[in-house]
Amino acid sequence: MSELNKPAATLKDVALRSGYALRTVKKVMNGDTSVREKTRDAVLQAANELNYKKNRLASALAQQKSIKIAIVYSKVTKTYFPEIKEGFLQFAEEFKDFGLSVEISEIPIKGWKYQHQVLESLRGREDIDGIILQPTNTTKLNEIIHELTISGKPVITFGADAPASDRICYVGPDAYRAGRIGGQLLANYIGKQGKVCVVMQTIEHMQTIYRKHGFTDYLQEHCPKITISELSIPDDSDLYVDTVYKFLKENDDFSGVFCTDANTYLIGEMIREAKKKGMRLVGFDLSAEAIELMKQEYIDVIIDQKPKLFSYAALETMFKYLYNNEQPIKKIIHTDLSILTSECFNGQSL
Repeated sequence: MSELNKPAATLKDVALRSGYALRTVKKVMNGDTSVREKTRDAVLQAANELNYKKNRLASALAQQKSIKIAIVYSKVTKTYFPEIKEGFLQFAEEFKDFGLSVEISEIPIKGWKYQHQVLESLRGREDIDGIILQPTNTTKLNEIIHELTISGKPVITFGADAPASDRICYVGPDAYRAGRIGGQLLANYIGKQGKVCVVMQTIEHMQTIYRKHGFTDYLQEHCPKITISELSIPDDSDLYVDTVYKFLKENDDFSGVFCTDANTYLIGEMIREAKKKGMRLVGFDLSAEAIELMKQEYIDVIIDQKPKLFSYAALETMFKYLYNNEQPIKKIIHTDLSILTSECFNGQSL
């Protein structure tokens, strides 16, 4: 068989040649620094012997494909979103030889209407092949997603979902399960009795809604001695801080707080300001501020969604769909969560 007609080497070929598992080979090719040097060297040597990268590039050039994917999300907190962007850019860099490019729209204002404006502007763009969206509302964007789909621009949601829309699939954490995990953790911290408060913003955001339901369902099923209250705050960051601080100062009989959004570190700061150190706090999204507050015992648990992981996976899923017409394995692709406590950062400096 001539070199021209020889099939391009695959990751499975590299795994067989190197003697390592396919999962390990993928980690090496994705630049995962957790892989031991000896293992990495063996995998890279096998890939070089099989001319893996050269064949991959030749295949891409032979197909002469160019794919541009628009990525849309509302960047409204300083946590979470830097990791989101990092995951997208990593995959885009790894597959630029395939003609992949991305256009990221980070909307600095909350609200589905601003996302709608950006999506509408993309609808008539001939250079956009697909769209990856983190919707701020579970239903209000369904119509524009439908219009994008019928105009030949498939949509994948990530991080938050619009489940009744025409999106191809959702990629991201299981928000309901995360809420149940939060309920179990907080219940254990307060001895499965007392009063707890769920803090949430009054936006129709899938993560907020599902986390709240998961949290309350778990406590109602397993902890009848816990009383649940809700503190719903209008979608305004200044009002958020003021409202939480007022609640903390005026209520001495609450044992714990569950934060459904990315503002856990803000609530931790308010607990410190209000001198309520004994109040337990469980919430989401890791940041330098959250780590410091965990060390000071103002935050007990952060449930980390691993944003870089699921943004990478969302772009990978869309790319495979557009490049090879590879359908997602499921309509809902859930990614991993991590539970972090202060002990995870013991001895670390910021």
